[in-house]
Amino acid sequence: MNNVKVSIVILTFNGLGEHLSETVEAIYKQKYSFPFEVIAIDSGSTDRTVEFIKKNPQIRLKQIPKSEFSHGKTRRLGAEMTKGELVVFLTQDATPANSHWLSELVKDFKDPETVGVCGQVLARKEACLLKKIEVRNDLSGRDKKIVAQIKDKNAFKKLSFHEKRVNYYFFNDVSSCVRRDYYLKKPVIDVAFAEDVEFAKMALADGKKIIFEPKSLVFHSHEYTPIKSYKRNLTDSRYHKEELGVSNVPTLKHLLKNVGWQIKRDFNDLDNYNANSLEKVGAILYSPVIHFAEQLGQYRGTK
Repeated sequence: MNNVKVSIVILTFNGLGEHLSETVEAIYKQKYSFPFEVIAIDSGSTDRTVEFIKKNPQIRLKQIPKSEFSHGKTRRLGAEMTKGELVVFLTQDATPANSHWLSELVKDFKDPETVGVCGQVLARKEACLLKKIEVRNDLSGRDKKIVAQIKDKNAFKKLSFHEKRVNYYFFNDVSSCVRRDYYLKKPVIDVAFAEDVEFAKMALADGKKIIFEPKSLVFHSHEYTPIKSYKRNLTDSRYHKEELGVSNVPTLKHLLKNVGWQIKRDFNDLDNYNANSLEKVGAILYSPVIHFAEQLGQYRGTK
């Protein structure tokens, strides 16, 4: 393994119910001309996840207590264990969609200024109709390649938060790759949320390139209840305010306007998916519920 070029780090916790087995299977079906290694860091699984990993001796396993898990610090721990020039971070439930996921993810590192690349996320085939629409419209669901680099800091400062988030702070480590020597030279990213966005901020501030590569595809989607959607958006909105400096506080009118816009988007997108009439009716009825929960979370988070 002395000639390893790419190291894949998977974070696991009770992963057998979260597509871990198919994710591992898809990794070893990759068509890639350089050798790679796989490292799993498990944070206290209580199912058969550890047993499954141990049955795959090609995977190096590191076990830590659940209390020690942190999105930023645990990824850093994984990177420190690697031997490759490039470190791929993959969540246990992000399944490579084809045999070219890895080659497409790492190809842009021929440019020495590139320090981070993330790929496109697709909804799982069994996902509900609304989830497919949501994932397709997410920043990581886009199908256009984006190369971000700050060449004029004064011009960058004048951009709105939305412009920065869409065109610069899009990094997503559900499926991503970083240049190992750069990543390990920087301080540990120890935040409770959005460690991937913090990496993008750091890299761009250093004048480096961050790339969104839509040809590197993974399946990844979760069916959240309204309560969980509310909580996730609450956390996300707090992060935007406290870490990214978003100062605008939406009004209740703004909240309702956003809900209406999302319902309209869902309705207009229904015909783009192969779904029966019952699924479409269910989506139309559920759309106001889930989007109100999301927007309420964002509203409360900014408060």
